[in-house]
Amino acid sequence: IPLSIDVYKTAIDIAWPSALEAVLVQLVSSVDLIMVGGLGPVAIAAVGLTNQPKFILLAIILSLNIGVTAVVARRRGEEDVDGAKRVLRQSILICGVLAFLLSMAGYIYARPMLIFAGSQNDVIDSSVIYFRIICIGNFFTSLSLTINAAQRGAGNTRISMKTNVAANAVNLVFNYFLIEGHLGFPALGVAGAAIATALGNFIAFLMSIKSIVHTHGFLDISKKESWKLDKDTVSSIFNISSSALIEQVF
Repeated sequence: IPLSIDVYKTAIDIAWPSALEAVLVQLVSSVDLIMVGGLGPVAIAAVGLTNQPKFILLAIILSLNIGVTAVVARRRGEEDVDGAKRVLRQSILICGVLAFLLSMAGYIYARPMLIFAGSQNDVIDSSVIYFRIICIGNFFTSLSLTINAAQRGAGNTRISMKTNVAANAVNLVFNYFLIEGHLGFPALGVAGAAIATALGNFIAFLMSIKSIVHTHGFLDISKKESWKLDKDTVSSIFNISSSALIEQVF
């Protein structure tokens, strides 16, 4: 039986990167909001109004990821490496389809969604531009979040922290370049902030992919194995995710 101090130490080692990740996910939008402040109240309102629709679209992905983490953790406890990898591969497929559909829905229906969120005539055009670019980046964010959720279930919580630190750093740098046009870059205003965020999302996605390819870790999926969906794996994920969906939407 482990000593109490060992249990606390293990819990803290696993938990603190996840806690920091939660802060960093929210920080991306906050950084955009702060850095467009110099453009005036219309730009601030345009960015701020997109947060609610963005997270409503992500609710399905976040719900899926709760199931992914739980099932991978179960496979980890059983030392079922093949089962854990199968969950990851099928989760990536499911997430890819859902993320594409959600991103397309957000892009196509950006205007009515933002009007529903409270956007007025003076900010709607800027909001739509920002939100549509963010929706493109959300496709990569969704895949990254799902991979990180699987890694979290396997006990690797630090990859989530690393990818979000990178996303925030890229976002910060390119916000500086693109919002007001520094160092020869074009001044794109609100669109520049959205592009910076999407670039950060893409870098985070590449880092997440790297964490599961040619790493020789628990969730290395480099080998040529079946990506075909199977009923048992999908059911085990959705049994947990379906109830989490209601919570995430609210």
